[in-house]
Amino acid sequence: MAYTTFSTDNADYVLQLGNHKFRNKQVDIFEGIDALVIETGKSRFKEIVEHGHQQYDLPLKHCLENSIPIFGTDVRGTSSGYQRNLFSNTITGFPTWIPLAYYGLSEKRINSLMLSIFANYSFLIQDNRNEGRNAINARKIEEFVVPLMAGRERKPSIGLIFGAAHMGIKTNLQSKRRRDFSIWNWRNLNFGKWAGFIQEDLNLVQEANYNGKEWEIQTYTANLFD
Repeated sequence: MAYTTFSTDNADYVLQLGNHKFRNKQVDIFEGIDALVIETGKSRFKEIVEHGHQQYDLPLKHCLENSIPIFGTDVRGTSSGYQRNLFSNTITGFPTWIPLAYYGLSEKRINSLMLSIFANYSFLIQDNRNEGRNAINARKIEEFVVPLMAGRERKPSIGLIFGAAHMGIKTNLQSKRRRDFSIWNWRNLNFGKWAGFIQEDLNLVQEANYNGKEWEIQTYTANLFD
């Protein structure tokens, strides 16, 4: 589970990029975070938090023991949207398979040049599974979760756990112009408004806090998409 650290004007971040099928053994990088955001993809946030997942079990335990809130900002894709992108992703994504396999299992800091190359490649492809979700998650994190945490803490430190294919989320968090372009693309082009995404997820943000007995989940409406 490779990682990188970076900052924006609003928050400090530690981004862990892993493989969804393998158990996460690296949790020390999240020492001192004020909140954790996890990728949920096709799954439900509540199911992951309450029932666990091999990629998240140790970080969730860390959050439970240190009273750290967990957020879900992801958006699910429609079956037709994923099917439409399946062929193009298989062809255009071929050059990324080897580095993704390596970084998905590594515990090293990600090479900045490789991260930049992959992020730019993902941005050019503009597929919904990676770049579309990168931009949507980044908007909700920077423009909703971070201001929410800033009201509770100092400049917040945010932990992020996503699959290795989401290296581009770093540049989307650091560049509002970049994420706004991708979101404009998915709102106005690509076979119809928000084609490929389940629209009820767009403004959905969820927060989980452990109360000593169980996880309490709060749901917010972000009002960042129309």
